[in-house]
Order: sequence, then structure tokens, then C-alpha cells
Amino acid sequence: MRERLLGRCEFPPAGAAVDCAVSGGADSLALLVLAAEAGCQVTAWHVDHGLRAGSAAEAGVVADAARRYGAAFRAVAVHVAPGPNLEDRARRARFAALPTGVCTGHTADDQAETLLIALLRGAGVDGLAAMAPAGHPLLGLRRAETRALCDEEGLAPVEDPSNDDRSFVRNRVRHELLPLASDIARRDLVPVLARTAALLRGDAELLAAADPTDATDAKALAAAPPAVARRAVRAWLAGHAAYPPSAAAVDRVLGVARGDALACEVAGVGRIERHRQRLRVRPATVRPIEGDGRAAPGVRPGEVPNKVASMSFSVDQSLGEVVVAEDALRARIGELGAEITRDYRGKAPLLVGVLKGAFLFMADLARAIDLPVEFDFMAVSSYGSSTKTSGVVRIVKDLDIDLAGRDVIIVEDIVDSGLTLSYLRRNLMARHPGSVEVCALLVKTGLQREPQDLRYVGFEIPPEFVVGYGLDVAERYRNLPFLCVYRPQ
Repeated sequence: MRERLLGRCEFPPAGAAVDCAVSGGADSLALLVLAAEAGCQVTAWHVDHGLRAGSAAEAGVVADAARRYGAAFRAVAVHVAPGPNLEDRARRARFAALPTGVCTGHTADDQAETLLIALLRGAGVDGLAAMAPAGHPLLGLRRAETRALCDEEGLAPVEDPSNDDRSFVRNRVRHELLPLASDIARRDLVPVLARTAALLRGDAELLAAADPTDATDAKALAAAPPAVARRAVRAWLAGHAAYPPSAAAVDRVLGVARGDALACEVAGVGRIERHRQRLRVRPATVRPIEGDGRAAPGVRPGEVPNKVASMSFSVDQSLGEVVVAEDALRARIGELGAEITRDYRGKAPLLVGVLKGAFLFMADLARAIDLPVEFDFMAVSSYGSSTKTSGVVRIVKDLDIDLAGRDVIIVEDIVDSGLTLSYLRRNLMARHPGSVEVCALLVKTGLQREPQDLRYVGFEIPPEFVVGYGLDVAERYRNLPFLCVYRPQ
């Protein structure tokens, strides 16, 4: 069986050194067996995330298998804190600990799931191309075949209970969406989807080779065909972030290139500015600042700027460093207003403010928009008086205006887990508006449990609890004219 399966794998030549990520599951054990069968000098790497009881003992399963097949063995432990976006954070921690170019045991079934997930997220041709063969030598095999190989070799794979947890998107695609789609199509869709990914990968490689546009040349971007300009910007931004940017982020950058906006913020990248017809990336505003971006002198944890000393917050040990200063807020909101004015020219958008945190932001944003706008408000709750979201969203106050056919802009103060915003979008879309977009003042990095396509973003900030400019703790600190970290004493 080894020889038959090996003929459909893509390993380096015999004698080549190969690092293999081996969790102890059937796919990764099959990877180890077939890499050794291919004559490679194999090192089996096991990463313990420490996320479940007994996970450390799984390294022993991998170590025994490595000895049996003449492979070297390395064990690494990483720490992944519980919380939102756990699957993604664990993956990042794992690959940070593994050597560059490590091979994984992903199969054709994983490839099909990856394509469907990319489709659900609205990916373009690069995302739909899914996983490249490099580093994934088992993409020609099925999951059932890796299990059969382990049975034939007498290996007992580790069973990861998280693979049945339907709270993870991939598991729902695996256990619900893919079987349903195959049932509708009346055939096994895994080979079809894997072939589609391969075809799209070829198209993506061809487009990448034929695209000479310099993404930092604002004039060239503005003159290029939209598809070429979008592709150039996407590739440029991807070089500055862990993940490819959203379509909305690419459009914001193209607006800067055209001169429609002075600058924009891209989550995971920073602030994109145009200077002498060149685009450049500046770090996101996530540290004590003044209007010119320098560290604010005299602003220390527990002390707020002198201009608000009369507020009785002048010395409050719960208030930490300033994250976004008043001048920076004013400048960025002016830019957001100009972007909305440009995008909705000739229309009268309806601004839907999310109470209470967004009320100051919405008031300033509306005055920066040079269009007739209407206002309505929703009040939702997922925090209560806590500093952490409960994950349960309640509507406390609903809208008064009929949304049918209206161009709606949800005005949010902050996006952290994204659960509240996802709920709001679904709720408002059910009312048949003409369009729904989001303008979020703040986005916390690395906390989103679901992909968030945000058309307008003010600032990307670290995953700290912040107060000020409408944001509160138990109704306190909303009237601070800046945003700062809150650390209860």
C-alpha cells in the first residue's frame, strides 16, 4: 500500500532532508511513513499546544513512530491562551514554532474544505487556489487512505476531539456543508473541488507572473485597469501582514492612490499614506501619541493629559497609556467622512449608530460627511458592566426607520470578537436594505471569531480594553476626549 500511495504524493528526491509536522493523527502519521518510504531524511516535529488534558503524552506516540521509521524526532511546546479565534491563534503559534518549509499531512479532503471556506469568505482567485503542493505532499490522497495506511502499518492515531467541535468553521464545512453539497450534486465533490483549486492556482500563477504594476506608485495604480491595480495592492499588503487583506481594505488603498482619501488604515498592516505620488506604510496608531504621531510626553499610566485635568480623571490609576490621542481622532474621522462623501455621492445614506459607545463617534463622523444623511440608533449589549464580552447579544433598542431600499452604514465604536457586528449585519440584512456597510472606529487585532469585511476602519489597536470617546466601564470615562487603556486596580 505504501508504494501505491507514494506514487500520488509529491516528496523531494530520495536523500533530501524533510521536516514533517506530525501531530499523531492519521494524516500526519501517514506523512511520516510515506516520507520515509520515499527515502527522505525525515525529522518528525511535534507541537504541544497545551489546550487539552493529556496532550503532552501524544508526543510519545510520534516519538515511537519516528523511531520505527528511522526518523529524527523533535518536540516543541507552545502556549495558546483560551479565548476567541482559538483555531487561528493555535495555527499561528504552531507554525511559528516549526521550521520554515515544514511539510504537513493535508489531503485532498482538506483542500476541498479550504476552497469552500475561502468561498464563504468571499476570496478571489488567490484564495480559491487553496493550498499549493509545496509543503503539502499528500494533496493527492484522501483522508480515508491515510487512515487505511495507519491500519495496515499497525499505527494507532491520536484522536483529537476538537475535530468534532462544530464551533470551528472548518468542522462545520467538513461535517455539514461538504456532505450536503455532495448529496445535492449526487457525487463525491472532493475530487471536483480539489481539481478546481488546481485550475485556479494555475490562473493565479499566470496573473502574478504577468503583473508588473508597482503597488507603491500611486499614479500607476490610478491609471491601471481595476483588476490589475487590485491585484498589485493585494500582493503588496500581503507582504506586510500575516494574512491577505480584505477586498474592502484593497479598495480603501486604491482610494488613497487616486487621491480620494489622504490615508487609510488596514488591519494587520498599518496606516497607508500617499507622499509625493508614492504609497507608504506607517505603523498603526497603537501607542501613546500626539497629533503628529510622536510619543506623548507627560502621559503616563494613571495620568491623563493636562487639558482634561479638571475632569477629576487627572489621576486615576485604572487609566493606562493613551492609545489614540484627540488630534489623531479628529484627523482620522475627517478622512473617514471624506471617504463616505465620495463613495455615496448623490445618495442620502442612513447612519445607524450602535449605542451607547458610538454616539460621540457618530456625531463627529456625521459632521465630516458632506451629504444629506439620516440617523437612527440601535442599542445592543454583550458586555454589561464587564470588561469582557459574554458572547450573547441582546437588542435593547430597535430602529425606528424602515430600512427597505436604504443605503445603511453601521457606525460601530469597536470591533473585538465581531459577534455583535455579525449579529447586527444579519439582523439588518433581513430588513431588505439597498446596501449595508460598516464604519468602525476601532478594530482590536487578533480577536475576531468570524471574518469581518469592514469598508471603513478608523484605527487598529492591540487587544487591550480601552475607554474614552464614548467607550466606558460601567458608564464611566465616556467623556474622555481620547482613548486609553483601562486596567482596573
